[in-house]
Amino acid sequence: MTDLHNRSHFEQQLDKALQTSREQGAQHAMCYIDLDQFKIINDTAGHEAGDEALKQVALLLQDLLQQDMTPRQATLARLGGDEFAVILFHCTLAQAEALGQKVLKALEATEFYWQNTRFSLSASIGLRMIDDTAGSAQQVHAQADTACYAAKDEGRNRLHVYHPDDEELRRRELEMECVSLIRRALADRRLEIYAQQISPLISGADRQHYEILVRIRHENGDMISPALFMPAAERYNLAHRIDRYVVTEVVAWLRAHPEAVAALDMCAINLSGQSMGDKDFVQFLLAQISQSGLPTHKLCLEITETAAISNLSEAIRLFGQLRELGCRISLDDFGSGLSSFGYLKRMPVDIIKIDGMFVRDIANDEMDFAMVKAINELAKKMGKQTVAEFVEDEAILARLETIGVDYAQGYLFGRPQPLDALVAQLSERQEVV
Repeated sequence: MTDLHNRSHFEQQLDKALQTSREQGAQHAMCYIDLDQFKIINDTAGHEAGDEALKQVALLLQDLLQQDMTPRQATLARLGGDEFAVILFHCTLAQAEALGQKVLKALEATEFYWQNTRFSLSASIGLRMIDDTAGSAQQVHAQADTACYAAKDEGRNRLHVYHPDDEELRRRELEMECVSLIRRALADRRLEIYAQQISPLISGADRQHYEILVRIRHENGDMISPALFMPAAERYNLAHRIDRYVVTEVVAWLRAHPEAVAALDMCAINLSGQSMGDKDFVQFLLAQISQSGLPTHKLCLEITETAAISNLSEAIRLFGQLRELGCRISLDDFGSGLSSFGYLKRMPVDIIKIDGMFVRDIANDEMDFAMVKAINELAKKMGKQTVAEFVEDEAILARLETIGVDYAQGYLFGRPQPLDALVAQLSERQEVV
């Protein structure tokens, strides 16, 4: 479409640049160029307009390179979407930065018109020198990409240089590796559904209660915790895809196991704040539940208090829609949002999960005990049930029982395990009883 080189040709040229750098000590540079907020053009004017804008950007980049160097001195490619990349051969850092700044100024001065609508253009650029610090082609590409994301985080319309000793960029690089892992896991269906028991403390012990969790099975067989991949999923707009995968798998599993549904009181499924604000995901979720044929009162959708407060209007609307279907709503990590009490009365939720940071020390810390007691009493006055997280020993459990918390969850009752295994274990216990 843009008459530029494709990703395959670009990667061949990147391999050549690395080879001459290693064998001859030559210095080159890679610039990763990502248009800022390009989605606005596609969303407001359509994909035809977006394609035309990409063609104009490609011509602008070609003109700039031809002004300063010959085709043998630079390789320009479109990697996909709104992403472009340039390899500058036999180029110093100062020269690469100067060209990057020239690109930024040219884009900023360019206006794209489509059917009487004017759009501004800008880009974020990640610059990685190809020298004796460079690793493989894949690493150089990823590091330039990471620097580009850093430029976006710094305010867009700017250039960021990758330095091997930059700790912040190393953290971002690890995040990008995690993003790649998530995408591969979704494509290969290597997300695995786990669950953890939620134990009733007052009544309902004859029914099963559990929270759905997700793990990624790495290509090497290792199991990866969500604590490692969910922050990257949230940051890079992949959380809603994970949520969609989990909802689809859990609903399908429950439909295929009617005996598990018969023994079930509550199955809690976590939603990210990102999903809550995604209209397509919300429609998908409501359709999955309403068309499942499952008893919806046995399904509980769970979202963190912080996410709910950050997206309050969306949260209230979604919670209302889910309750109309008969589902229960749980507010996770309650107490972490600091302004919890003021917001709580506006949210149509059924269950409050008390943040584990208050629960884990209540056997020895009277302040934490008072906090948990106050949250529990407030919830009860508002007609809501409570769940205490991080219940890891009998001393914590005993104090929770004295104040009348409804449910407890933690390693005292069992660690997360595959959904099949947990349900089988809970069923065996019921048969013994």
